[in-house]
Amino acid sequence: MPNYLIRDGERVAQPAFRVLLYCDGSLNDPENAKGVLALFNLFLETYGEEAAWIAIADHERQLRPKKLSEKRIEDARSWLVTPNKSWPATCRIVGPLSDETHNIVVPAFRVDEYRMMYLDISVPDDPARALPFAEAATEIIQEMPVIACVMGFGFYLPQALESLVSWLPRGFERYRTAIEFMVHGATMGIRKTDEGYRWDESPELDPNAPADLQPGVPDIGWRTIVGAEFLDRLPNLKNALATKPEVSVEEAPKMTTITAGEAPIWGDIVSGEDISAYQAVAQALAPVRYPADIAYGSLFGNQYYEPEGRARIRAYLSRFD
Repeated sequence: MPNYLIRDGERVAQPAFRVLLYCDGSLNDPENAKGVLALFNLFLETYGEEAAWIAIADHERQLRPKKLSEKRIEDARSWLVTPNKSWPATCRIVGPLSDETHNIVVPAFRVDEYRMMYLDISVPDDPARALPFAEAATEIIQEMPVIACVMGFGFYLPQALESLVSWLPRGFERYRTAIEFMVHGATMGIRKTDEGYRWDESPELDPNAPADLQPGVPDIGWRTIVGAEFLDRLPNLKNALATKPEVSVEEAPKMTTITAGEAPIWGDIVSGEDISAYQAVAQALAPVRYPADIAYGSLFGNQYYEPEGRARIRAYLSRFD
């Protein structure tokens, strides 16, 4: 198993199993509220004994972590299903403060909205626990208005270290399947927006960018759920992946769920882990892969004018090619 990613001798990003979910609409929408509450309860049932802090923020509450308690959990449950929450609105639970890293550790739960509703659940990278958790989470997510979802091993960067996001990605150089971005970093490229320079001006700044940039799914994971708005741009995925029996494809009217093998792997190049299932999924999803030109300015902070940062992001996005 990997260790923390180290920067200047300090432990920065923690190995974790990650679930990154992006849904149409807001936290106030009944479908989202129901699904988020179910995921919140599943998280607490599975990892609640290891969680330590909770925070809720909206126009009436500041984002101040408080010790987790049954009373505060019940308050959070009530808040999640209460309509007319103001924007910005967020609910977060994290693990304790580590004596070694001086930062919080997983398990961590975070739900926010900005352009869309998005959620990050990062938990210990123990497959014996993560796999049944992922299966239960998938059943809930498949009832939600999914734009895209990616699950798999990766590195969790605590919110307090968000300023270091532009130092990432790093782990993928050895662990090829690692998901490394913070959940909100992908919101710019999943759907076109009329805000900021990235969609309107990026083709002018980068002469090699396609003339007509298109949104894409945030990454390729052990499990990748592709929402309906991407499916018209894809081939028949069952046919495209028919030569890879270890890859399962579950089709539904509003989404397709693709799983690259029975259990997630890190894709460790040192131990020679076989990532061919992930590569096959990446090839099948090529028309809807996350646009690199948008990633330069959003996925890991704004790296658009940093040649070294752009090179790392290009390598990260093409690691399955």
